[in-house]
Amino acid sequence: MSNSQVPLPPSRSAHAGHNPYNQGGGGHPYEYYGAPGVHGSQPSSVHSFAPPDPYVDDPYQGYSSSTRSVDRRLGEVNPDEIADDGDDALHQPMPSKRNSMLSSAQTSDRGQRGAAVAAGAAGTAAGGGVIGGLLSSNANATGGGGSGYDLAEAAQEKPGRFRGSDGHFTKKCRLTIIAVVAIFIAGAIVAAVLGSMAANGRLGGGGGNKSGSSSGSGDSADQDTNKNGDLDINSSEIKKLMSNTNLHKVFPGMDYTPINSQYPDCMHNPPSQNNITRDVAVLSKLTNKIRLYGTDCNQTQMVLHAIDRLNLKNDVKVWLGVWQDGNKTTNARQLSQMWDILDEYGGDQFEGLIVANEILFREEMAITELGTLLSGVRTNLTSRKINLPVATSDLGDDWTQALADESDYIMANIHPFFSGTAAEDAAAWTMNFWKTRDGPLWKSDSKKNIISETGWPSGGGTNCGEATSCTKGSVAGVSQMNQFMKDWICPALNNGTQYFWFSAFDEPWKIRFNEKGKEWEDKWGLMDVNRNLKDGIEIPDCGGKTV
Repeated sequence: MSNSQVPLPPSRSAHAGHNPYNQGGGGHPYEYYGAPGVHGSQPSSVHSFAPPDPYVDDPYQGYSSSTRSVDRRLGEVNPDEIADDGDDALHQPMPSKRNSMLSSAQTSDRGQRGAAVAAGAAGTAAGGGVIGGLLSSNANATGGGGSGYDLAEAAQEKPGRFRGSDGHFTKKCRLTIIAVVAIFIAGAIVAAVLGSMAANGRLGGGGGNKSGSSSGSGDSADQDTNKNGDLDINSSEIKKLMSNTNLHKVFPGMDYTPINSQYPDCMHNPPSQNNITRDVAVLSKLTNKIRLYGTDCNQTQMVLHAIDRLNLKNDVKVWLGVWQDGNKTTNARQLSQMWDILDEYGGDQFEGLIVANEILFREEMAITELGTLLSGVRTNLTSRKINLPVATSDLGDDWTQALADESDYIMANIHPFFSGTAAEDAAAWTMNFWKTRDGPLWKSDSKKNIISETGWPSGGGTNCGEATSCTKGSVAGVSQMNQFMKDWICPALNNGTQYFWFSAFDEPWKIRFNEKGKEWEDKWGLMDVNRNLKDGIEIPDCGGKTV
C-alpha cells in the first residue's frame, strides 16, 4: 500500500485542513485553558512545590476532539508581546490540555466532588434567586423595599386574574405564589442533598469507594495523608488494588497524568500523593512503563515516590515528560524542573525523556528549533553523566526524516477512532498506518519505535472521520473497545510492537468538550475515575504472557 493510500493519522488533538478526516478535529490547540498564575502561598503535600512566583502561565493547552473547521493558527497570541496589566490574580485558571483536573474543590480522589457540590450550590442559588424575585415583587406591591423587575407594577394597569378590582392580589394568586415558592424551596433542598451525596461518593462518578480503591470521603490531599498516612505496599487498600485478577500486564506502556497536576491550579488544589500511589499500584498491574506529559506540580516526584513506596523500582520505569509550547516562560519552567528532578533522582528510574508533545503539529516550533532544544538537553545530560535517550512525540503524519534525525526514538500518536474506521478494522488500520507512513523512518532498534498514543473510547457516539454521516464509522463503546484490544494487544505483544495505551483512567472534566452525538471526550479510560474496571471491559490475558 503506497503512502498516498494511507489515511492521515488521527489524534486526540485538533487537526487542521491537511487532515482528510478532520479527525480529532476540534478543540483547537490554541484554546488555552491557561492563565497567568495566581500568586500565593503553596499548598502543602507530601512533597513541596518549586517556587511559583516567577511563572505566570499554564503549560498545557486545551483541546477537544470535536470537529471544527478552523485554522490552527487562528487566535494565536504571543504571550511575550503582551504587556503586563498587573491583574494576574484576576485571571481564571483553566483546565489543561491532556490532563485530568477537577475545577475548584480540593478532592484527593479521582471523582467529581467539585462538580457535584457546585451543582448543588447552583441549584440552591437558582432556587433562592427566583424565590427572592417573587418575594421582592410582593414587597413592592405592599410598599416594601424590593428591587429589580416589579411584577406588581407590571400588573397594575387594570384588574386581571392576578389582582382584584381593589388592586390587591386575589386569593388564587396568593396561593399560586405560595405554591411556586414551595416548589423552588423543595428543588433547592433536593439539589443540595444530591450535591452532598455526590460529594460523599454515594452517586456514580463521585468519590465513592465502590471497590475500595479510593479514599471514599472526598478528602483533600492533606486530609487523605492525615487519615491514611503515606500509603505503601503493606496498606490494606493497596493490597486490594493490586490483587485485582481482571488486570493483566500486557501493555508496553501507559499514558498517565495525575489528577490535579495542572499549574497554576495545583497551587490551590494540589495532587494527592496517596491518590497517585493508588494509581501507580493499579498501573503496575497493567504495564511496566508509565509515560508522563509534564513536570509541573511535583507530579514526577510523586510518581517516583509512589514507585518507591510500592517497592516497584525494579519493575516500573518512567518516561519523563517535559511540556513545551510557544510560551518561553512555560518552556523554561518545565526544563528547569526537569533538571531539578534529574539532579535529585539521577537517571536510573527513568526510561528516557520526552521533550514536547505534538509541538510541530501545533506549529509552535520549527524542526530546527526543536532539534536544537533536544541537542541541548543531551549535552546537559552528558555533563551530568546521565545516559538517557531524548525523544519527542508528535502526530504520525508529522514525522519526517528531519524530525527522525533529531529524536532518539520515533514516537507517533495514532488513534484509529478518529479515522472513522470500524472497530473490527481498527487494529489492522493502525498497524498498516504505522508501518506504511512511519515505517520508512523507523530506527534500526525496534524498541526505539513507539506508538506514543493509541486507544478507544468506551462510549459517546460515532466518529465518521471527515464525513458528515456514515453507516458504520468508529463507534465509541465497550464492545468496540474490547474488539480493538482483542485484535491489537496480544498480537502487538507477540510481534514486539511498542506503544503507550491512552488511557488507564477516565477524565470526567473533559465532559465540557463533548458535543451532541460526540460525548466521548471523558471516556477513554479502561477504568472509571475511582479505578474500577468499567462494566464489560475485558483486558486480554494473552495466555498469561506479560510485558
